[in-house]
Amino acid sequence: MVQSPEEVRPGVAPLPAQGIQAVRADRVSVKSFTFSFALGIFLLVELILLGSLTAFSFISLKETARQLEMGYSERGREIALSLSASAISTDTKAMAKLSAIFGGVVNKNQYLEGERPITEIFVLRKDGRVLAHSDISHVTVRTREAANEISARYNNEFYHSSLFYEANNVQQQNLEKPEGIFHGKNSFIVDSLMSSDVHYSTDFSLALKETDPRTKKEKSYATLHVVMNRLGEYYYLSAILNKYLLLFAIVFLAGFLVTGIILFAFFLRARSIQREWKNALTYLWENEVIKSEVAHGFQALSGKLSEIEKRVNQPPALTAHRPQNEILDAILLENASAPLNNR
Repeated sequence: MVQSPEEVRPGVAPLPAQGIQAVRADRVSVKSFTFSFALGIFLLVELILLGSLTAFSFISLKETARQLEMGYSERGREIALSLSASAISTDTKAMAKLSAIFGGVVNKNQYLEGERPITEIFVLRKDGRVLAHSDISHVTVRTREAANEISARYNNEFYHSSLFYEANNVQQQNLEKPEGIFHGKNSFIVDSLMSSDVHYSTDFSLALKETDPRTKKEKSYATLHVVMNRLGEYYYLSAILNKYLLLFAIVFLAGFLVTGIILFAFFLRARSIQREWKNALTYLWENEVIKSEVAHGFQALSGKLSEIEKRVNQPPALTAHRPQNEILDAILLENASAPLNNR
C-alpha cells in the first residue's frame, strides 16, 4: 500500500511541494489560461481578421474609385460630343431651344437640392457672349451697351482655351470644389480614396466650328462646355464605405466566436496534457515512496542485525551476589564427619 505524503517517516527526503499538491488535488485547475493569455489570443485574432479586412477594403475601394473616375471621364466626353451636334445653328430660336435641351439634361438627375451630377451646360461664343445655357438667366442679353453683351463670369482664358483645339477634341479641365458641398460623415475618408489630382468638378469643353464663306475653311466660333461634378462618385463610395463599416462590426463580433473556439481547443489540449503530467507525477511519487520504504526497511534490518551481533559477541556478565537479607533464612548444614560433641 502506498503511503500518503504525511506518512513518510523521518529520514526520508520529502517530495517537492508542487508535485505533492498536484497529486493531492482532485481537480487540477488549468493555470495556463489566464486573463492575459485569453486577451492576447483575442487581440491576435482581431488583428488578423480586421487587418485582412482593412487591406481588402482599402484595395477594393481604391479600385472602385479608379473605375468610377474612368467612367466619369468617359461620360463627360460622350455628353459633350453628343450635344455638340445640336449646336450648329446660331440663330436666337435655335439657341433658345438648345437652352431648353441643356436644362432638361441638367435637371434629369438630382441627389439633393442644388446638387446634380451635371452642374451646367452652355455655349460660349469667342467674343464673350453666352449663346445658350442650362440656366436661362445666364444667357447674355443683347443691349445697346457693348459691355453688357460680354459675360463677366465665363469670358476668361480658362473657358476660351478650347478654341485652339481641333473639332471633336474634348478638353478636360478641373474646377475647384465649391464651399458647402458634400458635408457627409465619411467625406474625409472618401476624399482620401480619390486620386490626389482629382477635383470636385470638371469642365468638358470642345470647339464648335463653322465654315468661313470666304476662305472655305473651318474656324472656331464658340465653345461647348459640360460642367460635371463627382457628387455621384462621392455618394457611391460613401454608401460602399458604410457597408464596409457594418462588415467591420460583424467581423469584430465574429472575433469573439473565433477566440472562444481557439481557447476551447487549447483548454481541451491543456487538460489532456495535465492528465498526463499528473499521471507522471503520481508515478514519480510512488517510485520515490517505494524507494524510501525500501531504504527505511534496509536501515531497520541493518539496525536489528547490528543489535544481534552485539549481543552475540558480548561476554556473559557475572552473577551478582544476592543481598544479605536473603541469606538469613538459609539452613546451616553441618558436616557429618564432625564429632558429636561438637554438635
